[in-house]
Amino acid sequence: MTSALRQQAAALPFLPGVYLFKNEAGQVLYVGKAVRLRERVRSYFAKEIGRGPGIDRMVSEAVSIDHQIAGSEIEALLLEARLIRQYKPRYNIRLRDDKSFSLIRIDLSEPFPPIYISREKELEELLVRRKRERTTVSKVSQKIDNQEFFGPYLSAGSVKLALKTIRKIWPFRDCSQGKYDTYAKLGHGCLFATLKLCDAPCAAGIGAEEYRKNIDQIRMFLRGDRQQVLQLVQAEMERCAAEERFEQAAKLRDRLQSLLHIQDVAETRRFIGSQQRSDVYRYDPETDIRVECYDISNIQGAYAVGSQITGVIRQGKVEAAKSGEEARRRFYLDKSRYRKYRIKTVEGISDVDMLKEVLTRRLKRVTTGGEHWALPDLILLDGGKGQLHAALETRSAAKLEAAVAMAAVAKGPTRRRVDLCGNDFDRLPLVSPEAWKTVAELLREEAHRFAISYYRRVHRRSALES
Repeated sequence: MTSALRQQAAALPFLPGVYLFKNEAGQVLYVGKAVRLRERVRSYFAKEIGRGPGIDRMVSEAVSIDHQIAGSEIEALLLEARLIRQYKPRYNIRLRDDKSFSLIRIDLSEPFPPIYISREKELEELLVRRKRERTTVSKVSQKIDNQEFFGPYLSAGSVKLALKTIRKIWPFRDCSQGKYDTYAKLGHGCLFATLKLCDAPCAAGIGAEEYRKNIDQIRMFLRGDRQQVLQLVQAEMERCAAEERFEQAAKLRDRLQSLLHIQDVAETRRFIGSQQRSDVYRYDPETDIRVECYDISNIQGAYAVGSQITGVIRQGKVEAAKSGEEARRRFYLDKSRYRKYRIKTVEGISDVDMLKEVLTRRLKRVTTGGEHWALPDLILLDGGKGQLHAALETRSAAKLEAAVAMAAVAKGPTRRRVDLCGNDFDRLPLVSPEAWKTVAELLREEAHRFAISYYRRVHRRSALES
């Protein structure tokens, strides 16, 4: 059957469109979009490109590939969304509900291009209008004249979060032309200019060339060309320093540090996402190292929660992991062993006491909770020496000093520091300090994400109840 699918894939055109994998009963298993249909669909049969066990199962069930040609990538995006909602394919995760998606829109027709959030319906209306106006043109540009779109995002909230982060690095305008003209007459910027989230082009706070340079860097960033953006910012920073424009150089230095932090977090998230396939591997306590990582989340002591996540280093007890890259390759997260804790006994602001409560409750389950509560090889804490000291006291009180190693990873205010605390790493000698730093950072970021998501859920539920 794979041979027949390959032949169908080879017959597809090099055009934008949507492809549909179907099973023997004619049911749609998966819908996807592509800029070049043939290239995209043929990639599903390349053995060296892993797409995860779900997609592998989908391809094994499929017996035919259907397709629909679109005029542009934007049209393919809209068509994909409609077909997913229509067929609700088993192997599509996104866009299955009736909610429309959101996009980031940059209006490049203006001297100082604004950035907006657009909904799917607005994009469809714009596309229809442009087609009606251009009756002699058969194909609409992906940019739709001078409107460039990025996405899709499944919620307006995720778009706002992305733009909030970007705006702290590159201030930009998001106002209508009417608002822009009003502040131009007043001769000063709006509230966003005061907050340094806009360079106030309406009040001559920035020139058109400099503003457009920032917009072009945002566009590169949204396309995923982050390495190129880093190189441009660094080169510009060095040029400003050489020309003794130190204030501008300092501004670019801060921008560069923010971009490096975003890149680090993105790489960590991407790796964790690619490795969340614990069903593929079976943990072997004789050869693998299992690590539990803990974090606390609260705001001024309110709605305090704790998170427990688990990661595994395959063959860590029998095969040396000498580098961070090797440790990353052999590491995966075991979501079946994730746990959440509501803080019950600690009042006020004390992350250390909250951590002691969580660890005390966890260690009590060792003898009564069965295999799923068996001790790991290492307990890792998101924190420094204070958290580690509290954890060692808890372990001593439970009389488990010889049973489990304990250590901590300090992060600093920007979460860019990776300082390992404790001597218990020596109990697992085949993993080098460099490898431990890589594993500790991956665990710390995931524990922090899991704790924050649980805290937000608890906070939201409490607000609704009140």
